[in-house]
Amino acid sequence: MSHPYYEAILLIERVHRHFLEVVKVDLDRNGIQDINNVQALILYNLGPDEMTVGELTARGYYLGTNVSYNLKKMFEADYLVQERSPHDRR
Repeated sequence: MSHPYYEAILLIERVHRHFLEVVKVDLDRNGIQDINNVQALILYNLGPDEMTVGELTARGYYLGTNVSYNLKKMFEADYLVQERSPHDRR
């Protein structure tokens, strides 16, 4: 990897971590304790749309296992409504 490219990656990763910390502080300030900063960002990326875990991973650059775990926790905390796809025959 070229040096400027590597530095850009490091900077983006650092900004992302700082952003997650800002979200955490804002959640704490507002007394929201039933979701974490990553889950809040997933909710933001979902918005009012309906989408599958696959669509969320493709759009939000999340790993499937992390998304599944976080969606399960947000469903348990009543932040999301989970529906089975009519095409899913499992």
